[in-house]
Amino acid sequence: MASELRAAIFIAKQERHKNLFLNYRNLSNFPVELLKDEGMQFLERLFMKRNSLTTLPENLAQKLPNLIELYLHSNNIAIIPQAIGDLVKLQSLDLSDNALQIICPEIGQLRSLRHLRLANNQLKFLPQELGDLRELETLDVSMNLLRTLPERLHQCLSLQCLTADRNLLQCLPRQLCLLPDLNELSMAANCLTSLPLDLGRSMELQFVFVDNNAQLKALPSYLYNKVIGCSGCEVPDFIPVAQESAGCGPVASGSLSPLQSAHVHHRLPQTVPAQRDCTRRGPQENHSEFHSVLLL
Repeated sequence: MASELRAAIFIAKQERHKNLFLNYRNLSNFPVELLKDEGMQFLERLFMKRNSLTTLPENLAQKLPNLIELYLHSNNIAIIPQAIGDLVKLQSLDLSDNALQIICPEIGQLRSLRHLRLANNQLKFLPQELGDLRELETLDVSMNLLRTLPERLHQCLSLQCLTADRNLLQCLPRQLCLLPDLNELSMAANCLTSLPLDLGRSMELQFVFVDNNAQLKALPSYLYNKVIGCSGCEVPDFIPVAQESAGCGPVASGSLSPLQSAHVHHRLPQTVPAQRDCTRRGPQENHSEFHSVLLL
């Protein structure tokens, strides 16, 4: 395996490949061949899914300065070095299914980043510096231990899809209502008790999923006629109009089209319990991947 790896990297260097696939190589350390001499200045996409990496080299940006996509899905990475912020051209970063407990503030320096995936880690909070990612379009932080989202997240003015399923969220920052391009918001299987009253005011927001939030009893009026998944909640089939007092409007659970109903039904695995203990969190389970925009 080691000789095959060296041969693959040697050929990539000789032929100045822009894409390098090192998936399923059982790597526990970052290959030193990628970092020798001048590194691989021409490399744009690096795929290192399903290995056993625990960290990244400090000089990654120095040796691979033109990376625009970095895929590290399904490793054992516990620490992201501060030098990650030096990958100024990076547009896609996938750190899903790792062992991350903290994300360094320097991630906010990735001003070209458009897609960030941090699903299925051990994150208890996210840095406020995420709000500096003005080009960010997709953020997936599902299956973590988050109780809140950064208040500055509303500064991600390009954000279109926000997924935070299977966390411990009890409420959402009202500032999320200010996101001008937000199209899909998924907060299924959390501990939500309410939603911001202005949520859904934007014409861009089309898909809202709050399935399996057992304590959620009402929906904001501006979500009326939106595509909503709210099974496993205490929201009744019809909620009386009370825009002035409670900020809720009528929502019919049977009003979805067959296509919309199928989409809602498929959002979560069928093993999601209707009730959830929001005071405790067990070890992460193995779940199938979802919300993948780029199929690798």
